Amino acid sequence: MSYIAFVPARSGSKRLPGKNIKMLAGKPLVVWTLEAFVKNKKIKKVVFSTDSMDYWDIAQQYIKSNKLVLDFRTPEQAGDKVKVFDYLKQNYNNIFKCREGNFVMGLPTVPFRNSQHVAEAIALFEKRAKPVFSASEYNFPVSFAFYLDENNGWKQAFNSSPLVTGITRSQDQKKAFHPNGALYVRSIESLESLETNTLYHNALPYLMSQKDSVDIDNEIDFITATALAKASVQI
Repeated sequence: MSYIAFVPARSGSKRLPGKNIKMLAGKPLVVWTLEAFVKNKKIKKVVFSTDSMDYWDIAQQYIKSNKLVLDFRTPEQAGDKVKVFDYLKQNYNNIFKCREGNFVMGLPTVPFRNSQHVAEAIALFEKRAKPVFSASEYNFPVSFAFYLDENNGWKQAFNSSPLVTGITRSQDQKKAFHPNGALYVRSIESLESLETNTLYHNALPYLMSQKDSVDIDNEIDFITATALAKASVQI
């Protein structure tokens, strides 16, 4: 099987301006993801989807591979209210230039997904013949979650909340997991189906460590990622 990778990187981040090209341990954030895909031999093309020619120029400076191609998005297509999945589903023919084969997507805000993770997620997809999405464990038991009400009170998110049952030891809570945005693997053809309304439809989770799942959304996330990147270099 062969694959096409898709990496969306718009330029309009509000919480952390210029996030996708912010330098992380010596290279722009988006380059970490592009490198992970370019290194995989089963991936024949890496589509860099952006609304910024400056971003495209930066990607070309760091990625010296003929696998790398541009999908240029209009400002309307890259707005902060446009979901990546919706853009994919509406434009996959133009993005991939084919209806057959498979694609791998990774968000550039998850830099520590590497070529080994990519290979393992693809292997799971091929072994189980089902779409795959990456996930990691919550770093705190999700069972403790609650909502605030209008009177500054609270309401438990789950009926079995330890805040209600009194079973509050963290080791007594069930492990819970969440998608981490690092990897999605599925057939291009699946995007045609009306039943495919998310990238999680009929998909299997591929689990990654919390460290490798760091998702950069704000300055604190970036500081954390920088520290982890420096630590891995020192090791």
